[in-house]
Amino acid sequence: MVCVAGPAWPQGAALVLGVGPCAPAGVHLAPAGITVRELIDEYCGGMLDGHTFYAYLPGGASGGILPASMGNIPLDFDTLQPHGCFIGSAAVVVLSDHDSAVAAARNLMHFFRHESCGQCTPCRVGTAKALDLIRRPQWDLPALEDLSAVMRDASICGLGQAAPNPIDCVIRYFPHELQAVPNRPEAQA
Repeated sequence: MVCVAGPAWPQGAALVLGVGPCAPAGVHLAPAGITVRELIDEYCGGMLDGHTFYAYLPGGASGGILPASMGNIPLDFDTLQPHGCFIGSAAVVVLSDHDSAVAAARNLMHFFRHESCGQCTPCRVGTAKALDLIRRPQWDLPALEDLSAVMRDASICGLGQAAPNPIDCVIRYFPHELQAVPNRPEAQA
């Protein structure tokens, strides 16, 4: 779209990717600072029938996971940081009540483990260890908190530093899911 618009690109606009159980999902030209609720309702046509907005990833895989109750936070660079998240790629992923934040975190950590280049130990070992810990029916919260701190502080690149975000967000915003963590194969990623 930038190539098509050239210098006529609207000031204060951003490309936002909205995916999930909303129709139509896709790349939308939206104003910077739009909320996820506005994105879903005004640009994506609302949630699909039979789905209720449950949670969202505001900035792609490493941007964290927030509950729907925080869906009125503007999607911008400085607004998400106090909540442990960031806009990142602006690839907003919407989760419905048919999804779980625990399953999303497992899937994301599987991705990070696979994508780690292996150069630094905190990321290479940390993503594998984190995945092992969150695949268990009961999460070892003190171990995960220590591992997150080490990965953030000692990883060389942004992947290792941001990989713990989904796990940290599940612990912070979805503790009810940790009471009875599903141990189904589809949630194991």
